[in-house]
Amino acid sequence: MSIHTSRVSPERATPNPSSLPDQPTRSSAARGPLLPRLDVQKLKRHLPECRRIRIEINGVLAGAPVVVPDAVSEFAIGWAFVHRFFLNSDHITRVSSTASYVSLMIDSGVDLDRARYEAIGWVPRQDLEVQATSERSSRPPRAVTVMTEMDAISTCHRSFERFELDGARAGYQHVALVTADDILCIARDVVSEAAAAKVFGWALPNNVDCTASMLVVRGILDVLMVESAARAGIPIVASDAVPTAAAIDAAEASCTTILGLARSHRRGLFVDGGHLGGDMVASSVNNDLNDIEPDS
Repeated sequence: MSIHTSRVSPERATPNPSSLPDQPTRSSAARGPLLPRLDVQKLKRHLPECRRIRIEINGVLAGAPVVVPDAVSEFAIGWAFVHRFFLNSDHITRVSSTASYVSLMIDSGVDLDRARYEAIGWVPRQDLEVQATSERSSRPPRAVTVMTEMDAISTCHRSFERFELDGARAGYQHVALVTADDILCIARDVVSEAAAAKVFGWALPNNVDCTASMLVVRGILDVLMVESAARAGIPIVASDAVPTAAAIDAAEASCTTILGLARSHRRGLFVDGGHLGGDMVASSVNNDLNDIEPDS
């Protein structure tokens, strides 16, 4: 390896004071450091707490995810639904829980061993039998309009306002179940997938009619969230971000509408399942998504 050097004249070797970064003055040093030192002990009670929740299904440990420990039973039910341990809430025969443990008794006819192996990643997740690719038509299935496009936009706006009041600025991820007229349920966690599980775990046992509702998500939409929304009967999923490619495939297979970039002037329908009335200008979706910048 060679090192290249060059002679520098004395004039060039002497730095120009005007080119040097500003040095802290005595008065600025007296004001204290630029970044304040926080009293962590006082702040701890306001910071998010995460806890590992043991979920047992029919007496066998199915998973132990780490989540914010509120609505623990709802989270466990939603988690089991997302990972396809049951198809509807009628299959749940008993729920018992503590602060860090939930036991579900399920009579669903599902291969619980297979579902457990899929949930922990030991075996690949089987494709949903929603609609085989070879049987898909270029014409989407006929869908029922559940709200107007303006309703969807305004409801998203109200939901994200609620998210801001409930800790979104601190980094919490929120998911809401809404209709054109009302916000039915809001859940939060450190990841949106866990918040969505809490929403599913609330809606399913309470027999909420989800066929005229929309799932509003803060964060990127993944395939599990879109699949689970479709299985729960939720026809529309909206997000302030973009969906993954697999989420779009799942939405197309299940005729689920995806409204992406809901808070941006670039918002549009990434998948149009026919559930929104009116014309939405979605030309922005065809733009290069690499150039997307958040609104100021």
